[in-house]
Amino acid sequence: MRLAGKVAIVTGGGSGIGRGIVLAMAREGADVAIPDLQVQNAEKVAQEVQALGRRALAMHTDVTRAADVQAMIDRTREAFGQIDILVNNAGAASAPGLPFTNNTEEDWDRAFAVNTKSVFLTSKAIAPYFIERRAGRIINIASIAGPLAAPTMPPYSVAKMGVIVFTRIVARELAPYGITVNAICPGVLYTEFWQKLAAHLAATNPLFAGMTPRQVFEKRVAELVPMKREQTPEDIGWAAVFLASEEARNITGQALNVDGGCVMH
Repeated sequence: MRLAGKVAIVTGGGSGIGRGIVLAMAREGADVAIPDLQVQNAEKVAQEVQALGRRALAMHTDVTRAADVQAMIDRTREAFGQIDILVNNAGAASAPGLPFTNNTEEDWDRAFAVNTKSVFLTSKAIAPYFIERRAGRIINIASIAGPLAAPTMPPYSVAKMGVIVFTRIVARELAPYGITVNAICPGVLYTEFWQKLAAHLAATNPLFAGMTPRQVFEKRVAELVPMKREQTPEDIGWAAVFLASEEARNITGQALNVDGGCVMH
């Protein structure tokens, strides 16, 4: 129970990687607030948290809007009395590129609003509270698409690299207050995003002609991942638990790749 007595916010925690993080933290003793655009999904995950014996709060939140973000912070503090951990998981894939000129201005605006601006807004909202407490953990979910400069999704790739750089900036600023700020870069997971990307590749790339989305995904895993296996939301969840725990108190400003070896540095 590494997070016993802690309260976490996991944005976008109603599905996919976010759900994996929420349940991992609940299993380690944390109470969890689950802000999500799809509030019905958040409510279902909240029930799973409660079944584990922890408290949960589901709420509708648009993390690209400062007013929604502040309301998220206020509601969580009101419900639980404190906040110890903020996980900036909410994000969205961009339309496929390759070539990059396939992407529109709207693709870029949306990718940065959901994946990068949201991390700024939530970090800005929580920072004064964490500074006052002289404690706190901020964990930003980036992606290996950032360091790999993925040509299949330029707006998303650049936005997620921005999350990594922003993580380092905020980590330096908040370090004197005992606050750690780290990023996790998930690898290749069969999420809704990857299902759509795989379907697009099957339809547009002759190398994948006639394949199902799952077959395309498995082929990419074999090509990209040295360990030859896909990653799961639970893998990301346990990494987040570690970074939120006391064991990681001297780790800050880092981007942890949970990717089966795709990125090594």
